[in-house]
Amino acid sequence: MKRALKSSKPPPAETRGRVLDTAERLFAERGIEAVSIRDITRAAKANLAAINYHFGTKQELVAEIFSRRLTPLSQERLALLDEVERKADGKPARLEAVLEALFRPAVEQSFACAHGNKAFMQLLGRCLSEPSAAVERFIHRHFETTIRRFNAAILRALPQLPEQELFWRISFVGGAMHHALLICGKPSLMPTGMHKRLNAEELIQRLIAFAAAGLRVPVPH
Repeated sequence: MKRALKSSKPPPAETRGRVLDTAERLFAERGIEAVSIRDITRAAKANLAAINYHFGTKQELVAEIFSRRLTPLSQERLALLDEVERKADGKPARLEAVLEALFRPAVEQSFACAHGNKAFMQLLGRCLSEPSAAVERFIHRHFETTIRRFNAAILRALPQLPEQELFWRISFVGGAMHHALLICGKPSLMPTGMHKRLNAEELIQRLIAFAAAGLRVPVPH
């Protein structure tokens, strides 16, 4: 009886992960529009059939790149917020605790460069400087529930803050966080030696202090 020959083809999950990692890196380096499916297949040592099988289209591939990073981030944020509100026992949660639930997952994920987050943070930075309507729509839909939950928690902590004013302030807070994470990924932008001393916990506490102060500022008239 003949033994079956062992296939030299990599398992589907391995090919899928390699394509995602490669596409993420290329999009971060060149921008989404500048990278073709052919570029990805060549760099990932995959064929077009693998892209079609796992993702279907380039847009679906882009969506999956964002989803695999952002879904765990949103889940962790909401789990931390659930815990913060449970501890508040029906009362408004402390603003600083709500902000920690917002910041901690993003900062800790960003510092975990071994898992490819450095390329993803670079990709996020590109998306901010080179806006894509499709990507913006996807991110907005993805974060809609999370934003609604955190906005509600902040308004309970700051009942005097008008909802329209919260829109601007939470935009400023998000901008500060994203800019800080981008700087942390580029040591050349920081004063000499500072990057080596910086750690995730220090950055989280700085962001909490900064954001809490900004959110509490009296509304200008």
